[in-house]
Amino acid sequence: MPIMLKPEVRRDNFPIARAITSEIWAAMGGDEAAPQRVAFAGEGDLRSPFPVVDFAAATFAVAGLGVTNLLEKAGVSPGPIKVDRRHATIWFDIPLAPTRFIDTPERHGIHAKWMVDFQTADDRWMRVQATFPTLRRRLLAALGVSEGLDSIAAALRALPAEEAERRLIEAGAAVAIARSLAEWEAHPQGAAVAQEPIAAVRETSVAKDQWKLVAERPLHGVRVLDMTRVVSAPMATRLLAALGAEVLRIDPPGADEVALGGVNDIMLGKRRALLDARTEEGRARYKELLSTADIFVHSYRAGAIDSLGFDENERAAIRPGLVEVVLNAYGWTGPWRGRRGFDTLVQYSSGIADEVSRWANEAPERRLPLNALGRLVDASRPRHLPVEALDFGTGYLLAAAALRGVARRLETGRGSITKMSLARTAALLTSAVRPAGGVEFTLPHDMPFADDRVWDLGGRPSRRLAFPLQVEGVPLFWDRPAELPGSSSPSWSTTPPRWAAFEAG
Repeated sequence: MPIMLKPEVRRDNFPIARAITSEIWAAMGGDEAAPQRVAFAGEGDLRSPFPVVDFAAATFAVAGLGVTNLLEKAGVSPGPIKVDRRHATIWFDIPLAPTRFIDTPERHGIHAKWMVDFQTADDRWMRVQATFPTLRRRLLAALGVSEGLDSIAAALRALPAEEAERRLIEAGAAVAIARSLAEWEAHPQGAAVAQEPIAAVRETSVAKDQWKLVAERPLHGVRVLDMTRVVSAPMATRLLAALGAEVLRIDPPGADEVALGGVNDIMLGKRRALLDARTEEGRARYKELLSTADIFVHSYRAGAIDSLGFDENERAAIRPGLVEVVLNAYGWTGPWRGRRGFDTLVQYSSGIADEVSRWANEAPERRLPLNALGRLVDASRPRHLPVEALDFGTGYLLAAAALRGVARRLETGRGSITKMSLARTAALLTSAVRPAGGVEFTLPHDMPFADDRVWDLGGRPSRRLAFPLQVEGVPLFWDRPAELPGSSSPSWSTTPPRWAAFEAG
């Protein structure tokens, strides 16, 4: 059964969630009054100096507003939006919700040994992300050590933090020094990100098409070209698939995520193909896919997609009216705009991890142990948020940006490019004030399931958690299982007749 939210919930019960929702929606150019359509429910907060629960709920609310905005532009009167704060936070928990395996109910391999912290010669902390083999090789080569955590720890303990970070970043590794909020604010990259909008939107080419919205499945017939990586942007395309879009995920052969194999919840509802767009044949296929896509979501490092042969202006010319949504880690201006990053690394850089530890040590009898990404820990070092808020939250905001882009094209005929970053999402979270007091709750391993069906995920039985978001009249579900890399061909599975009438304006 879907989650039923109490109809009597007052709209002003959760002012922080509503304020964050309004701020993000305004940044996307949305109607100022629309956030009042959202009804929040679910009391309580996690143990954190930041309003993580309100933030999680707000990002789902903005995604819901993206849906209702699209309905409105298509001439459909939308109903209310309901978001349960607690359930939203559970969806931000890891392993990647909404799967719960039936055969082994314990938590699954999320804390790989290559996501770890080390201390440097000047007693600072450095976070290393080396889960992917390529990143691990770069890390080991830059330090000149063998594959062992002890040898890495010894090498980093002999280097000052700034020198170690510079050396590793130049080698293409993914690391971050723990900085305080004040240090990040004073850092050139922190200052640059602070000046960036939450969502930088630029309108592009005009197109005419005959696509007609189906209210119960708002993205039915919409094609999404997915060239995303890791967690955040794939979360966005997963939600677009839940709204009926055909999502074609493209990976280059031999990429880390292909080599690691397996399927996971983040691939639900998508077709998954391999394509080497650096070859002449692959580039031609990529261009063909792009020319018939509606939405293009990508999250490679800045400039990587351009290097395939077509920059953003050329992409807009190849497919007039294209809705392009782009993510990077550290923002689009400043010295780190091309730097590799992950959720936990951005938490380290931006002061979040340092602030969690500082806050906890103010009153350890009330705030310890901490839940840091699913593990109970003390505050003896910088600690991460209790959930993967930057990745997951930004993912739902990217989905909202894509929906806004489709709505904009319905209204004006214009395509658009929207750019967002994990670092700007971090700034949004750290600027929000967590209300004092309130009931604290811990993250359970269980919550209401969407229905009684058992699903297959990589050969393992699983069940689906209920969505924390409800948009009246728009059921959210996936009609495809998660696929292994290369299970599908790099082509669209449908041939919507509306594109025969597509012409540039």
